[in-house]
Amino acid sequence: MRGWGSNPGSVDTGRGPSAPLLIVSASGRALAASARRGGLQAVVLDLFDDLDTRVLALGTACCADRRGGFSRALLLRYATALAPVQGYGALVVGSGLEGRPGVLSALARVAPLAGNDSAAIGCAKDPGCFFALLDELDIAHPDVSLDAPQPLQGWLRKRRGGAGGAHVCPAELGEGRAGRHYYQRHMNGEAMSVLFLADGHRAQRINVHRLRNQWLSARQPFAYGGAVTLPAVDAALLAVLDGLIGKLTAALSLRGLNGIDFILGAHGVSVLELNPRPTATLALSDEGVDGGLLKAHLAACAGQLPAPLTPAREARAQIVLWAPQARVVPAFDWPDWVSDVPAPGQYIRARRPLCSITANAASADAAEALASSRCETLWDALRNAAGAVPGRASRVATARASHALVHE
Repeated sequence: MRGWGSNPGSVDTGRGPSAPLLIVSASGRALAASARRGGLQAVVLDLFDDLDTRVLALGTACCADRRGGFSRALLLRYATALAPVQGYGALVVGSGLEGRPGVLSALARVAPLAGNDSAAIGCAKDPGCFFALLDELDIAHPDVSLDAPQPLQGWLRKRRGGAGGAHVCPAELGEGRAGRHYYQRHMNGEAMSVLFLADGHRAQRINVHRLRNQWLSARQPFAYGGAVTLPAVDAALLAVLDGLIGKLTAALSLRGLNGIDFILGAHGVSVLELNPRPTATLALSDEGVDGGLLKAHLAACAGQLPAPLTPAREARAQIVLWAPQARVVPAFDWPDWVSDVPAPGQYIRARRPLCSITANAASADAAEALASSRCETLWDALRNAAGAVPGRASRVATARASHALVHE
C-alpha cells in the first residue's frame, strides 16, 4: 500500500473495482451518498454515525473523542475491524483531519489514499507556506500575521489546520498560542467558495457558492452554517476563479475534489483558505454529475477530468441546523428534505449540529429563504416532540454506547 506521503495517482490496488472505499470525514453522509450514486460501496467513519449514513454504507462507526473531534484510537480500531475481506479500494478523507498528519499517515497504511499528497495538504494548512505561495502567484488575500498583531481589533484568530469555521474568533477576545494559531485581517464582503476537481495539472470548476455563517457565541461567530449554489455567476468572476484554481493546481499538484473559500469585496476576490479535500458543498452539486462527484474524484486522482458541467438552472441551498438547546432526539418522522439524521435517544448538546436541511428554488435567495423556513418548522416540531434533556449519568451512558455497526 502507498503511504500518505506518496503521490496517490491511480487508486487501482489490484483488488478490483468492487473493493469498498474507506470514507473518513467529520460527517460522512454526503460522501456515502455520492458513493452509492456512483455504484460504489463504502465503510464510513465519522463523528455522528447518522441514520441515513448507516443506510448508505456497508458499515459505520462513530469515532469521536470526548471533545467532539476524531479519536485516533477509534479510527484505527474501526478502520481495521470493519475492513472487507478483500481490503479497501481507496481511502477518501473529508474534513476533520487536516491538522493531524500522523493520523492520516496511519490510515493510509490501512487503505491507499485517493487525494492530495502530504506536501499539498501541509502547505495548504500551513499559513506561512500557503500565503507566501499566494503572494508568489499574485493571488490576493487578506493580511496575515503568524504572531499576534497590535492592536488586535480588526483581526481574526484562526487555528492552524482548522475546519468548519467554529475555530475562528475575533482576535481581541483572546490571544492564541504560538504555533497553534495565526491571525487574518477581517474583511468586509460576501463569504463564498468554489468547488473544483483537479488531476495534478489541470482543474475543472464544479460550482460557486455563497456561504452562510452560524453565530454560536461571541467567541464563535463564524461556524459553518451551510451554503447555496449560484445559478448565475458573472463571467468576469468565473474567469478570476478559474485562473486562481489553475495556478494553485499547478503549484501544488492538486488532485481530486478541492475547495477554495474567498471573500468577494469591493476590490474583488480575496482568498481565505484552500481546503485540499472534498468539502461540505459536494452535497449541493452531486446529483448534477453523472455517477456522482466521488466517482469523479477517484477518476481525477487517476488523471481523468470530466467534461465541463452544464450549470444547473435552479439554486440548491443547504443549512446546518445547530441545536439552540440541548435535547435528546425523539422518535420522529423526519421530512424528506432533512439529511444527516441523528438516531433516536441521542443526546445533542446546545450549539452542536443537529441535522441538515435542503431546498431548491429558482434563485439563491429563494432557496436559502425556503431552507431557513424549513429550519424553523423543524425545530418547532422537535421542541414539541417528546424527549427531555437527560441527567449526567444518562449522557455518559449514551456517550459510551456501542460505536460500530455493520450493515447488511
